[in-house]
Amino acid sequence: MSLTSIVFTVIVLFPLPAWIVSPFTATKMGGGKEDEGDTKVNSILNIQYSKLRQSLITNSPSLSMLGLVAIVVGLIGSQYPDLRPWLTGLGLAIGCGLLVRRFLLEIEWKLAAGSVLAAIAQSDMNTPDQIIEQVTRKLYELSLADAAIALRQLDQVTAQALVCFPPTALPDQLTTPKLFAEALTYKRTLFYANYPATPKAAPILVAKGTQSLAVLPLRKEQTTQEQGAILLLWYRQTSLPSYQRRFLDLLLAQLHTLLRLQTTTFRLEQLKARYNAILEIPQGVVFVDIGGGQGWLNPAGAKLLGLEPGEAEPSAIAQAMAILRSRVDNQQEIATQAAQLFSQPQAEIHDWIWKFSQPQPLVLSVSSLPTDGQDIQGRLWLFNNITEKYFAQQTLAKRTAQLEMVNEQLETVNEALRFTQFSVDRAADAIFWIGQDGRILYVNYAACRLLGYPLNDFLSMKIHDIDANFTVESWSAHWQVLKQCGSLSLESHHRSKNGKLFPVEVRISYLEFDGKEYNCAFVRDITQRKRSEKALRWEREKAERLLLNILPQPIAERLKQETCLIADRFADVTILFADIVGFTNLSARMPPTQLVFLLNQIFSRFDQLTEKYGLEKIKTIGDAYMIASGIPTPRKDHAEAMLEMALDMQIEIARFNKFQDENFCLRIGINTGPVVAGVIGTKKFIYDLWGDAVNTASRMESHGIPDKIQVTEATYKLCQDKFLFEKRGQIQIKGKGKMTTYLFIGRK
Repeated sequence: MSLTSIVFTVIVLFPLPAWIVSPFTATKMGGGKEDEGDTKVNSILNIQYSKLRQSLITNSPSLSMLGLVAIVVGLIGSQYPDLRPWLTGLGLAIGCGLLVRRFLLEIEWKLAAGSVLAAIAQSDMNTPDQIIEQVTRKLYELSLADAAIALRQLDQVTAQALVCFPPTALPDQLTTPKLFAEALTYKRTLFYANYPATPKAAPILVAKGTQSLAVLPLRKEQTTQEQGAILLLWYRQTSLPSYQRRFLDLLLAQLHTLLRLQTTTFRLEQLKARYNAILEIPQGVVFVDIGGGQGWLNPAGAKLLGLEPGEAEPSAIAQAMAILRSRVDNQQEIATQAAQLFSQPQAEIHDWIWKFSQPQPLVLSVSSLPTDGQDIQGRLWLFNNITEKYFAQQTLAKRTAQLEMVNEQLETVNEALRFTQFSVDRAADAIFWIGQDGRILYVNYAACRLLGYPLNDFLSMKIHDIDANFTVESWSAHWQVLKQCGSLSLESHHRSKNGKLFPVEVRISYLEFDGKEYNCAFVRDITQRKRSEKALRWEREKAERLLLNILPQPIAERLKQETCLIADRFADVTILFADIVGFTNLSARMPPTQLVFLLNQIFSRFDQLTEKYGLEKIKTIGDAYMIASGIPTPRKDHAEAMLEMALDMQIEIARFNKFQDENFCLRIGINTGPVVAGVIGTKKFIYDLWGDAVNTASRMESHGIPDKIQVTEATYKLCQDKFLFEKRGQIQIKGKGKMTTYLFIGRK
């Protein structure tokens, strides 16, 4: 009996060695994956996680294990009848111990779910994504999964991997929501022991070797986050025990609650920040709790009363307001309003004007309202600085008085008004008087001629009948803008009686007369002006294009702004001269028109190559073609680009010979060095280069070999690593003496 009790206690409290029960456990064997850089949450739960992982391996009693115990006891009992009672008791102790251990294990996993979320909730992580990452990591460790992935649904066809353990669990960060759609539909954790045999198995997971899969859905309506899921993957078939599945369901429910709490907290922080931002308004706000509680001031109100913003004693607020009220200029008016306020506790006062002349002019519009929110009775004071508005109104009042005097004087000039009406009727510009509803109230004779309608027809029409830019809906908004601005100038299109649209210039004024509002519009046909502007714009663009054909764009822009001489020094520029060999002899036997046609075809192809490589064509002299690289905008690869250009020029001349049945060849010379570039003269501008480097490049061409590209040693040194050259040796150069030159062969 003692031995049976000992065995029962050992089985319950101390799990069997892994090598004994591993062939019979339903859970996949394997160690958890540990990271060296454990977080704060890891340090809190390390001991408990270690126990749970060990329980997966050694404390998963199954029917196989119990059956094995029964078989062993039966075999030994059949051989040794005397030991049968002892073996029977021992077998019962082992079986009962395993069953009790399984019951305790389910309780341990249930408590583990709460511990995991409690530790994460107490950590420094405060965003839903951080919580999901930590829970995914712990599920990855506790479930002994080969991979764990947290996904968020971006739209109907795309999901994003928030975190992957290991990082290679998914080939791409973007995948499909179909991986967790079924779990979201059923709103519970789904487990697939034989995932490849599932009808809707995802090829992307099967291709990675997934044999078993658990899907924990994250639902939008509970977490207030976008929908998603946590996937646990095993690369060999695995069966989760019932207590571990309940652990996943419980952990998922608690995770939803924690995420909802964290999201609510985050939103409260946002609301608090927005509330504080709202209180930064320039209007002073002061609250006084008449029940004896704390008062409150926003920054503008505190500055006005000379107090600190935030909470304040009601007595301090009352004293500060009394001091402020004692400084006003209109004491009598304020005393009258104050008497009403003190005699009627629920009285509301709006636009109470407080005027100050010292220390500087100030006018406040004060409002006082009783408040009764959530059993907090008090009074709210609003202080609005209307100094500019007040004095503007005073000025407006004076001007209004002056206008009234003028109106009285205008009554004496009635004859002049009739003459004015006569002038308006016969004005050259069309004049329209329009009501607030868009109805045309008056037009002059010019309007009738302009649109082809008789006067009576106009009086039954609205503005949108003739103006293409106005609709019934847009007229109201236009009226409000005009009312605020007073006058507007705009361009529109009017439609004549025969349906023709033509451009017009409209000058509009907002007027009030005899209590009614009017829109007075002066309309002028600008068809001819638009044609002239279009022609002028076309000519200007044409001139711009011609200028850019002559000069580089940066130089052309400078020339339009500067009237002085343009000359720039460039330290490193590559210059190319190319000459068509035998073209001079050809000109003696070919008609000029055909000669120029051939030359234009060749140089046009060279121009296209110049644009391709970003080079600057300088000029052509007869059959010579000059290019520069590195101006007017410097570039590091100026020499390389020029050599590429030279190779393509030879290709183009060969192609030209093939199609034109000619036998032209080029003699090309290239040099690199400093130059001065600019524009000289006042007529027939040309962008040109000067300097010894230019002369040397010209000598490289004139002393070159037909169908060859000759370069100086300076160019050779810049490009010898990327291109092939053949040393020509020293040759006698006119004006330079002996120089070492190279023949450019091609690319390496």
